[in-house]
Amino acid sequence: MIRKFGVRNFYCFKEGVEINFEFDGHVPDSIKNGKDIASILGIKGANGSGKTNIIKALNFLKIFCFDSAESGLGSKIPFESFAKNTDSTEFYIDFEVLGRKYYYELEITKETVLREELYRKQSRKTLILKRELNRVTSSIQELAEMETIRLRSNASIISLFKKYEFKTAMPDLENVHYFFGSIMTNVNDSGYADSKFNTYLLSKEYSESSTLFNFVKEIIILADKGIKNIEIRESINEKGETIYFPLFLHEAGGEEFFLTLSEESSGTQRLFEKLIRYWFALNEGLPLAIDEFDIHLHAMLLPRILDLFLNPESNPNGAQFIFTAHNTEIIDWLGKYRTILVNKEDNESYC
Repeated sequence: MIRKFGVRNFYCFKEGVEINFEFDGHVPDSIKNGKDIASILGIKGANGSGKTNIIKALNFLKIFCFDSAESGLGSKIPFESFAKNTDSTEFYIDFEVLGRKYYYELEITKETVLREELYRKQSRKTLILKRELNRVTSSIQELAEMETIRLRSNASIISLFKKYEFKTAMPDLENVHYFFGSIMTNVNDSGYADSKFNTYLLSKEYSESSTLFNFVKEIIILADKGIKNIEIRESINEKGETIYFPLFLHEAGGEEFFLTLSEESSGTQRLFEKLIRYWFALNEGLPLAIDEFDIHLHAMLLPRILDLFLNPESNPNGAQFIFTAHNTEIIDWLGKYRTILVNKEDNESYC
């Protein structure tokens, strides 16, 4: 669960931006619903204002801290500073995972990691690991073995930790590495980059989980009143392999008939492909960050999906959803306590 995160000197944000999920004392109880952290935040702004770069900042932290150790030696760190200046870029994120609270800071240039700091938060904030350039300069005893590993200038110490076998258990680094890997987004360093799902593999996954499939069916049938039911069928291909595919049951003139996924509307196809990530976030209690949430989704569905994150019955594990959207009605539906406004002046963005 993210409490807040921020970045300075990142793409169009020069002086910095902070995205805070924490409710303060001014937020009405009807919005808090007994919680101190928001489960949804919407980002509103004109085209080119910088909305996507907020999601990119979160995605950068995910990729850099989870698997930058897999990048090639000498590779430049994949991001841009404001107006491509040579100053350092700084990130921070305050979060909870598996019942523990942490705070992480990162300072980088495109060529090197200047500093990483990881704090554990209990009754007070305690520094448990600090890296300066390619040297660990501070660590608690259980992380002392981290001082023996070879650091890389273009990789996070958190991602490198998974490349080694240690004599001492390091639950804090396990937790933090898991947290960054659990963040789901649909952007990369170039911007919006929604993935295309393999229909056969997705259908197989739906066939193996009735809970997941019922979740998907309920929302699709709500969105398309012409669909009465969805079935997952299986067949044998020319290689003798079992393949899975969906059929959509319709009715006209008292007669029932099936349509394939390719015969359904683009909106239904998108829902069939994309709803799994909402279910996965809700089921596992993960952070989900989506750019252009409203693309190809009917306006009536948007509040229905958001309500899944707001309702404690459908979101018992504390999943969070942060998104950008062009649909002003859905942003207005969130209200001022769950909305981030982005504006750009002289090519610099502000929140």
